[in-house]
Amino acid sequence: MTYKHIIDPINRIEGDLAVEIEVDNKNRISNAKCMGFVFRGFENIFKGKKPFDAMRLSTRACGVCPISHGTVAAMAIEDTADFKIPRNAELVRDIVLGSNIVVSHATHFYFMWSPDIVNERYKESKMYPEMKKRLDPLKSEHLKIILKEARIPLHTIVTMFGGRFPHPTHAIPGGVSLFNKDVDILKVKSILEGVISTVQKEVLNGIPLEEILRIKSVNEVLSLMKNSEFANSDLGAFIQYGQDIGLPNYGEGTTNKFLSAGWGHLANGNMLFKSGFVENEKYIAFDSNLIGEDTFHSYYETENEWRHPSAGVTKPEVRKADAYSWIKAARYAGQAVEVGPLARQIVNGTPLVLDLAKTFGINNFTRTLARLYEAVAILSQVSEWIDEIDTAKPFAYPFEEKENGEGAGVYEAPRGTIGHWIKIRNSVIDRYQIITPTTLNCSPMDSKGQHSACETALIGAKLKDKDSILEAGQIVRSFDPCISCSIHAIKIKN
Repeated sequence: MTYKHIIDPINRIEGDLAVEIEVDNKNRISNAKCMGFVFRGFENIFKGKKPFDAMRLSTRACGVCPISHGTVAAMAIEDTADFKIPRNAELVRDIVLGSNIVVSHATHFYFMWSPDIVNERYKESKMYPEMKKRLDPLKSEHLKIILKEARIPLHTIVTMFGGRFPHPTHAIPGGVSLFNKDVDILKVKSILEGVISTVQKEVLNGIPLEEILRIKSVNEVLSLMKNSEFANSDLGAFIQYGQDIGLPNYGEGTTNKFLSAGWGHLANGNMLFKSGFVENEKYIAFDSNLIGEDTFHSYYETENEWRHPSAGVTKPEVRKADAYSWIKAARYAGQAVEVGPLARQIVNGTPLVLDLAKTFGINNFTRTLARLYEAVAILSQVSEWIDEIDTAKPFAYPFEEKENGEGAGVYEAPRGTIGHWIKIRNSVIDRYQIITPTTLNCSPMDSKGQHSACETALIGAKLKDKDSILEAGQIVRSFDPCISCSIHAIKIKN
């Protein structure tokens, strides 16, 4: 006998997502459906608009990750002319987006994810009282310090370069719109130094960022754990507590396919996190032409073939049989993939994350550790990027709008790979399509019967009892879904 539960909505995520799970008589999830029930008219609204209008409007897709939308929209317009922006512009775009990624990761861990792991379910753990004291979002003095001295200052850096937050206006075709004076750069540097100091004190308990980044294996982590300072840090405590409450056993199902478009422009022409596709530990170069969408179980007219976003169409079919989500099934090379911090670091070949995945598997524990590691890596790199800015050199080159053309901007957002595709005809937008990380991670099953990464992670998970939904919620939130970004547009005629 199976039992069905619908968790609607999944709380503590961005947007409205429902998840339906079927639980067998052994309290294991035998089937799962990620159901996005919200839609809005962004992509259809863009048709007939000037390209620059869509670039600004697209940031409204989400108030949490508008920076990534604005950045890839500018990249897509630049791609119509095969345009190369100046180095200063690359630096400012990556500093702003990098700061936002760190904020997003910190928000997820401390305010979206931590309430799960300090649930009374785990009060039998000897570490529970201490973790409850640290991570209870409603009572923790520790979290107030992180919010005030790390999260808010990082938003300040975003607004200094981006003009405002949310929906910053810095990324424009040709570069960035703000030309910063040396005194502004010094102020940003000072703010970032304060953030790093807070992270090292409050999160790492005095351990420098560089020492964390030098760790290459789980054995080195265990060795460092003998250092009482690290063992008592938020990171060290989570490593111990996460194993004690069994987090490596949650979300252990995996597609074993990981995708990243690459992120972070380095001075030598390489990327901080390289692009690529990894399937069962085999690396293949990234090719955006292999991204496609399927509508078999989505509330759209079923298409006879997979469509690349540049040829994407949106034909709603509200009462479609067998459909259960307004999210299209985005795939890579026809396969369901995982994107996000863990996927980025696996594709990047980061030794510590690869060893974590080898030791503990792909699950809630390793997704969270990869997110925390990535935040440290980005903070360190943003500091170097600020030093590299040369205010005597240009921040933008003149960009002339194209009357006709097609382009794409594909990059990384906090939650994973994001892409914007634009087609311009007679100086206005003829077609515009957006794929976000959550359309890759939390989409419905496709025409091949492939579940998305999130659905796959749910299937096989063992619940405490048939009515328990805590474990399912944790698994979904480990992907940090953003449903506001993942929806498509419809237009219904009466």
